[in-house]
Amino acid sequence: MGPPAELLRGRAGPEAWRKAAKATVQAAQDLHKGCAREALSLWRPPGQPKELPHEHRARLQSWHFKLDVTETGETLEKPPEGPGVTLWKSKTKPPPWVSQLPLPCFRDFCTSTSNRLAHRYCSTVRLMVSRLRQALSEVSQQAKHLVVERKHLDTVLAKVRTALLTNRQSATVRGYRPQTEQAPDQVDALLQWERKELQKLKVRLEGDMAMSEKHLQALDKCQRSLGELCEERGCVLELMGQPLHRVLLESGRDSWLSLTRPSSPNVDRNPTPEPNPIGPYTPECAAAIEEARRLTVQSKKVLTVLKEDTVQATATLREAQAAIDGSLQRKMNETMALKERLYMVMGGMRSTLNRCQRFHDEMSITHGMTMGPESSKYQETREKLTRPIVRVYQRHVGTQLPEANILTQGSTLLESSMQNAARNVERMQHTKEHLRSSIHDKQMGFDVDASIQRLRRRRMHPRSTMDEASQLTCS
Repeated sequence: MGPPAELLRGRAGPEAWRKAAKATVQAAQDLHKGCAREALSLWRPPGQPKELPHEHRARLQSWHFKLDVTETGETLEKPPEGPGVTLWKSKTKPPPWVSQLPLPCFRDFCTSTSNRLAHRYCSTVRLMVSRLRQALSEVSQQAKHLVVERKHLDTVLAKVRTALLTNRQSATVRGYRPQTEQAPDQVDALLQWERKELQKLKVRLEGDMAMSEKHLQALDKCQRSLGELCEERGCVLELMGQPLHRVLLESGRDSWLSLTRPSSPNVDRNPTPEPNPIGPYTPECAAAIEEARRLTVQSKKVLTVLKEDTVQATATLREAQAAIDGSLQRKMNETMALKERLYMVMGGMRSTLNRCQRFHDEMSITHGMTMGPESSKYQETREKLTRPIVRVYQRHVGTQLPEANILTQGSTLLESSMQNAARNVERMQHTKEHLRSSIHDKQMGFDVDASIQRLRRRRMHPRSTMDEASQLTCS
């Protein structure tokens, strides 16, 4: 009799044993899948969703090389475009995956990354230092231009002060003319006008000098700030070449003034980074560059104002000098014309005076001859009123002669004429002296105006100085 049939059918092992084996297999499979998923997650980019089978096949198919037909009909296999690792042996190009664990080259990778970060930082700092140096150079050039223009302005201001001193000296010297020549004339009016214009010009130029001095101090402060920033920022550039201007050109910035200008669509420019207290472009650098830009724009305006005022002051000085010089020349010409006319009048007066004096002398002789000798003992017989013919004639009644009355009347008339002639001679002598005095005054006035004209022309010479002008003292 054989074994029981129920023992020959079904499973030989116990159920618990089978379940234990299945549990062990399932645990091993779960561990295998878990390890595979964990290993795959270390290489797969984080956040990538799970793929379906057909998506997985399509993605793998996209890695294979593509066939490309050239113009000559040849067939070439080209890897897909885009980033990835080209595997020429398997004719595939999978995309780059990111490892979540350090690789064997992790140390070198960290070193290279740190070096690239330091190099990028130093390159940015070098660009910033080049911009700061360019700004410093531009500010220095503006300061030099301003110093040169201030020298020109100071020279013109010295000329204005010399012209004011010359104006005061001219007015003082003209006060030494004779009293008859001190009547207010065109030259006096022009001297007053010149004094007012020069005073206004002096005030404006002194204001320009003060304004330019303040601006020069601001430029000097900006230069010191830029120099300190260049030194502080450049302390990390010891291991790098420093062709700063070349760096600025390669970055698409020919000038530091265009840092905030929008880039041209056809030119690839290096944009200005945002200010960062711990970055290469600190707020101090941004403030210094902005201040340099503002001062540069303001410097151009200041230079324009200084040049315009210098040109205007020079033109005013020349205009005033030409006007007063012409007025002095006209006054001198008029003085000489009047002097010559006075000379002619005095010559005619001298001739008339000589004739009047001769006429007076002749009348005096005639009066003496009419009056006769002073003593009767010198009187001749024919001159006496008791001469024989008169005595014989007067023996009859009514035979009186009017000789005595006629002589008396003639003598009186001669005396009156002599007095009139003497008065005329005296008046003519006074007039002659007045003419001589007028001629002398005219000559003195001419000499004074000529000396003022020479003085003003000498002061207008470019080499004339204020010290030379101050040596002329007028008390």
